[in-house]
Amino acid sequence: MEVTRQLLAERASKKGLARIQLTFCWAGQRLRLSSGQKVAPRDWDARQHRAKAKPGTFLGDVNTVLQRYTDAATAVEHEAKMRGQVLGKDAMRAAIEERFEQLTREAAGLPDVPAPPTPAPRTVAEEMAHWVETVVAARISRRTGRPIATKVVQNHRRAAADLASFAAAWPQPLTYPGIDARFNEAFRNHLLGVLGRGPGTYNHYLGLLRAFLLWAVLEGHPVNPRFKEVLQPVEHHTFVESFTEDEVLAIAAIDFTSPAVRAYVQAQFPEQASAGIRRMITTEEHLRRLWLTRDKFLLCTYTALRIGDADRLTPRQLHGDVARVKAGKTGVTCIIPLVDDHVFQPARLLALHAGSDPRWCLPRVTFPYLYLPHVQHLAGITRLPVLFHTGRKTFATLKVAQGVPRSQVMMTTGHQTEASFNHYLGVNEAELLDWYRRTARQST
Repeated sequence: MEVTRQLLAERASKKGLARIQLTFCWAGQRLRLSSGQKVAPRDWDARQHRAKAKPGTFLGDVNTVLQRYTDAATAVEHEAKMRGQVLGKDAMRAAIEERFEQLTREAAGLPDVPAPPTPAPRTVAEEMAHWVETVVAARISRRTGRPIATKVVQNHRRAAADLASFAAAWPQPLTYPGIDARFNEAFRNHLLGVLGRGPGTYNHYLGLLRAFLLWAVLEGHPVNPRFKEVLQPVEHHTFVESFTEDEVLAIAAIDFTSPAVRAYVQAQFPEQASAGIRRMITTEEHLRRLWLTRDKFLLCTYTALRIGDADRLTPRQLHGDVARVKAGKTGVTCIIPLVDDHVFQPARLLALHAGSDPRWCLPRVTFPYLYLPHVQHLAGITRLPVLFHTGRKTFATLKVAQGVPRSQVMMTTGHQTEASFNHYLGVNEAELLDWYRRTARQST
């Protein structure tokens, strides 16, 4: 540790006193601190880096303070070396100040100030909640450059809260080494049985728990090295909501020029006199928005695009009979064939809107979610709500039913694992029975 002292003469006060600065150098690092002492430039010995002590003056006390800082820094660095540590600037500053205060009290004959009580270490559940608030909530999305979505943070908070609920109910303290196969089974039983969570939620929580434990390893916690092996998801399949071929055709067959549809729109969206500077939305405008909303849903159904990617689809992404779209959510490039059949007609839909807005393949529509329930009513569908994401699931389900290999469908949906793709496949009982009847052997 090298300690030097500098008189900041160029910053002298109106009384002619200048501050004395201390510079500490160790392990290639440099730290500057104010000593809190001031002297006149004429009382400073530049060669000795100390005040010119004179009988009957305060200059001797100044040198005592400077030497005490030197002793404190030397002792701190020596103790760090004995522990095999190299202190950073912040840690060195805090350690020097603490040792300086200790030396000052010893010189004055004052008793030592008792150290503040050491806070109890956080439990595993508390540490996960701390991780959510300090690490997850502070993340910046690499895709958007903006803070991570609030919904994602809330999902992590719910997982941490359910882990805390399990830890409170478990008869023994939850520890990092204790996250083993026994924990996996007990945690699963608690979530599925006590808290009533579904298998999908449990599997999602396991992914968040693994991410937390990876962070805990970097923080030096004694995590069970086999936690990735023991935290196993449960196999489950849910009946995904998707539309049938007849329902997709019914949505595509809505005639927005018919008198019946016009009368329905006039009843649902009565025209009113405009108030102030706001423009009145006419029946024609509502019909246009309803038509564009229906076509935007069909685009999601015909291409498996998420609504965000469908909104941003541009003519530059179309390459003949294929569209290449980099998914905004995952960054995976989706290969979308623009081939029409009796149900899916992406080429016809895109041709219908070509040139209406040079920026986008389909014009943007205002408040599409407001019009989706009316699309559902006009199509006469009561089994499922018409949602944009349901169109994406319908694509996966019907394309597999048409005989397209799953690997090829996954190239369009952008799924990279069959396990995640399976969650998009729906089951239509009527079509399932029809397939079995057609392929069954005729009894003689």
